[in-house]
Amino acid sequence: MWLRLLVVLLASVLQFHQLGGDLRFHPDEAFFMRFARSAAVNGEWLLPGALDKPPLSIYFSALSMAAFGSTVDAGGVLQLDARAGEFAGRLPNVFLALGLAALMMRLARDFYDDGNAALFAGLLTATSPYSLAFGATAFTDMSLLFWSALALWLLLRGRWGWGGLALGFAFWSKQQALFVLPLLFCVRHGQRRWLPPLLCLLVLLLLWDAARPETSLFVLGSVNNAPPALIAEPGLWLARLTEWLGLGAWLLAVPLLGIPLLALAALGWHRTCASGRRAAAPLLLFSFAYLALHSVIAFNPYARYLLLLLPVLAVLVAGGLPYCPHFLRWRWVLAVLLVISAGWALDNAPIGVEGRAHEGIDELADYLNSRPLAAVIYDPWLGWQLGYYMGQWSDKRRVHYPTPSELAAGAQALDEAGDRYFAAPRGQALDAWLAALRAGGFDAQLDYQSAGYVVYRLWRINPR
Repeated sequence: MWLRLLVVLLASVLQFHQLGGDLRFHPDEAFFMRFARSAAVNGEWLLPGALDKPPLSIYFSALSMAAFGSTVDAGGVLQLDARAGEFAGRLPNVFLALGLAALMMRLARDFYDDGNAALFAGLLTATSPYSLAFGATAFTDMSLLFWSALALWLLLRGRWGWGGLALGFAFWSKQQALFVLPLLFCVRHGQRRWLPPLLCLLVLLLLWDAARPETSLFVLGSVNNAPPALIAEPGLWLARLTEWLGLGAWLLAVPLLGIPLLALAALGWHRTCASGRRAAAPLLLFSFAYLALHSVIAFNPYARYLLLLLPVLAVLVAGGLPYCPHFLRWRWVLAVLLVISAGWALDNAPIGVEGRAHEGIDELADYLNSRPLAAVIYDPWLGWQLGYYMGQWSDKRRVHYPTPSELAAGAQALDEAGDRYFAAPRGQALDAWLAALRAGGFDAQLDYQSAGYVVYRLWRINPR
């Protein structure tokens, strides 16, 4: 028991270390957290706006913001500091990541009835570069992962109602829960008693979606995430598979250690077949089918799309480890290597949300908020992210135009003599944008610059 607690303690140290990092929100995190903040601060629990994901993960973050981030100012108005919102918005996924590590030990124990396999399933999950990269984030993927793994464990134990509810919560987290259905049908062939509670939660999700006045999240999800062509060019399949495999090499550890561990997955399958225990063949087949599907269908190669493979591979590898010669003698060496791998991957794994790329956006937001009341800010690129850091009660007018000509035409059409501002990340080619503004009767002067961002002050050359 104390070894299991030690695994959870290690997972806690790693996850809270990540949570304490000084990282700004990725644009997609900021997108979700704007909805969460509106719920926590404004009471908008139906999440109005162009939402394309189910609400469960966002609700967790909103409740965390309300509990740990919100304050009341002297005027009795709820406020949420951007940094406090970062912490509170990411906190629920940290606890889900810890719950996942504990859950994997129970799942492996049920598969193999082996204490070492259970411990290493938890350790592989706790030290996984993917778990560390996406645990302390505000993405919806960790919620999807936890509820999917919980559904698998509950159904394996014959707890049909609870298993169906857990899978329903996975669908309430992200539409990709659809990928888990074939696996659950395989591991519980002939049993369908978990379908009624799942269908009840799906109906409730559809009713929730219908109650919102905006376009359905399922329609927006299809539009926003649909690839240009559903099926990738056959000539690209091998290249796409190679790219997915390169990302997947980091699932359990750094590739130097992770690739040999992944090779043990077949032994985990063989062990269950040879012992007559619950076969892990569906897990192995699921892994192959999942990679093949993502190679053939033109999904974007985002690392977080591979998260659903983490619990599957952790169980398979944990079952294969006892087949290694002298495993019992060297198991502590492997455990130390996994911890070292996790420490190295914290700052070096080529996966995650690239938080360092967004440093300084909070300072940019503070500068723009200091501009005159109702100042117009032209923002072609920073969108959701800048909107989050400027705060819920910003009194500025942010305007988006997708092209230089549309920006110039929109600026000309606005009959206002006051200064305006044009914000951009460094590295963007701005010559065409500034030329279009000058041709439209505006002059531009660099008014703010930092390591990552610039702001130009605009004014009419011949004001009316």
